[in-house]
Amino acid sequence: MTRSGNAIASSLRREWARLRADPWDIAMLGAIPLALYLLTWWTFSAGVARDLPLVVHDRDHTVVSRNLIRMLDASPGLNVVLVADNEAEALRLIRAREAFGLMSIPADLQESVLAGRGAKVQWAYNAQFSAHSGSMTRDVRAVVATLSAGIELQARARRGAGPGQAGVQIEPVQTRISTLFNENGSYIPSLALPVAFTLLHMFVTLAAVTAIGREFRAATVPDWLAAAHGKPAVALLGKLLIPCACFAVHALLLFVLFGVVLRWPVQGSATAMLAGTALFITACLALGAAIAVFTSSLRAALSASAFITAPAFAFAGQGFPLLSMPLSARIWAESLPLTHYLQMLNNTWTGGAPLRYNMTHLAILLAFTLGLGVAAWLRLARRMHQPATWGKQ
Repeated sequence: MTRSGNAIASSLRREWARLRADPWDIAMLGAIPLALYLLTWWTFSAGVARDLPLVVHDRDHTVVSRNLIRMLDASPGLNVVLVADNEAEALRLIRAREAFGLMSIPADLQESVLAGRGAKVQWAYNAQFSAHSGSMTRDVRAVVATLSAGIELQARARRGAGPGQAGVQIEPVQTRISTLFNENGSYIPSLALPVAFTLLHMFVTLAAVTAIGREFRAATVPDWLAAAHGKPAVALLGKLLIPCACFAVHALLLFVLFGVVLRWPVQGSATAMLAGTALFITACLALGAAIAVFTSSLRAALSASAFITAPAFAFAGQGFPLLSMPLSARIWAESLPLTHYLQMLNNTWTGGAPLRYNMTHLAILLAFTLGLGVAAWLRLARRMHQPATWGKQ
């Protein structure tokens, strides 16, 4: 074995011995992240929101209003929890979060419909919860449109129009809606999958920060470098190879969970996903190493790691469009490996993008790995000659 090979093996043996002596560090590489991945899957396992509660204030009490209430309750995404006698009672449920929408039916609904004047029902929703209100508004509109179309079809049929002719007369210009990639609107590929890989991003970075930061806190930098035969690059490699292997297995398990068990296979380039995930893990390790080496303090490194990784999902463009963010927020988002990885994940896993569409993201993730890795190496080469910086909490 070459001298470099001996140095890497020696550094790995030392790191493995350290991990075996600390059950919590072993758990952070295994059981704890796996439990959180499963918790994420379980949280979004329903896939599509069902039976979201709404309250109805019926001031008409006629056949038409009762049909509307029945159709609302029969819609899979809605659940009429109460037909209120007054608006105050309905609003009380909204404020108590026992319902997220209020359907107000006017007193002259049936009379206006039979007279051909048309009528309006009022739909009010709690916009504090955009996911709830968006799904409920879509279902309410579908129910009201179905009821209106049924009433109009019956009226035209009584005037002698055939069913096909009546349908064309009601809607002479129709919209044909085609949903791309996530046809049933499931939350599993749109939220559960990105959140799971966001957790991976947090734990990979934390593993690098913890592994290196402990050496500075315990002032064992000389022993660490001695095991690596005095080579800072080998010392970093020996620290990061074990978490790299562990989290590569985690990523493969996520591929199996979402792709095989939950039946959301990768629609695009498998090569892009595998290469991108590998580069994403190495980029996060390099990020954690840079944080630990530049701070030389485990406490400061953990704080910086939390500051960078915990809110990263909010800047990744999953919940709010990246293009609509202010310039400063956009710059911060583009400075995070997670943003580029999730863009590739969305494009490739469910969007079916081929390899050539992901070359930019792969290049950026490689640049993160090399840039941060070299920065950590150069800084460690200086820190190894600055014992005054060791021993910080």
